[in-house]
Amino acid sequence: MTKVAILGSENSHAWHFAAALSGKDGSRLYQDIELIGVYGDISREDGRKGNEEIAKVSSCPHFAGHYDDFLSEADAVMVTARHGDNHLKYAYKYIEKGIPVWIDKPITANEADAAALAALAKKHRAPICGGSSLVHTDEIKRLSAYVKENRADVLGGHVTAPVNLENDYGGFWFYSQHLVQMITAVFGIDVKSVTAKRENNSVRAVYRYEDFCVTAFFGTGYTASVYKSGYDAVSCNIHLGDDYFLPELNDFYQMIQTGRGIADFREFIAPVILIGATKRAFEENRETAVTIPEV
Repeated sequence: MTKVAILGSENSHAWHFAAALSGKDGSRLYQDIELIGVYGDISREDGRKGNEEIAKVSSCPHFAGHYDDFLSEADAVMVTARHGDNHLKYAYKYIEKGIPVWIDKPITANEADAAALAALAKKHRAPICGGSSLVHTDEIKRLSAYVKENRADVLGGHVTAPVNLENDYGGFWFYSQHLVQMITAVFGIDVKSVTAKRENNSVRAVYRYEDFCVTAFFGTGYTASVYKSGYDAVSCNIHLGDDYFLPELNDFYQMIQTGRGIADFREFIAPVILIGATKRAFEENRETAVTIPEV
């Protein structure tokens, strides 16, 4: 039996994961996974509420007082804290232990933490995965395959997603990985630069690749388009269902089963680098170079 802990109860993702792993009625999505506990920061209202919500939907046996409390017992952990600044901090000692760690979006809320997290996982051979649920949708998978098959003819694209610019969880960092990870999943990580402009509660951006650009609008529903020569285009609206979290949970489960996490650390942290560059671009009103560090 694999013992799993969830770190960060304030996120609704944590509520869904806890309910699936250890339902209030005794049900389990995976019979060989045991949810041993959850950590929520009870010094904060959202942490207290998160613990209460998990207790309503899950038979979670223990609510810890510290995120390191499961170190001696957990075989794997899910980091679901809403603020990306907590992700490396919560995951650090578990990664040092070499156990599988799933990390919610944003992977971190600054570029230095992202590079440090990837380097730590590589050093200790700890399997890691996570990020945005959007990359698991059939639409994004279809567009990604389309670009790979037609890469020489791609002229650009356009991607949209919601944004939350004013919040207690890092501002622009909090929600923007959904959009940028859709871009990296479909068009790749080799972005050269970004320009961006904030307009009230939205952000418009242009991501420049070697031979085309992808425009983006942070501030509406989930859509994606690929433009191809010959006046051709493939577009889609993306609708997340109630079970949007299950592919992420299955990724985590498969990582536990195989001992293999993400294959490319640069690809894993690329959305964080793009978010940081986008933020600087609209705050400083300048084109910002993008460099994804080697890991």
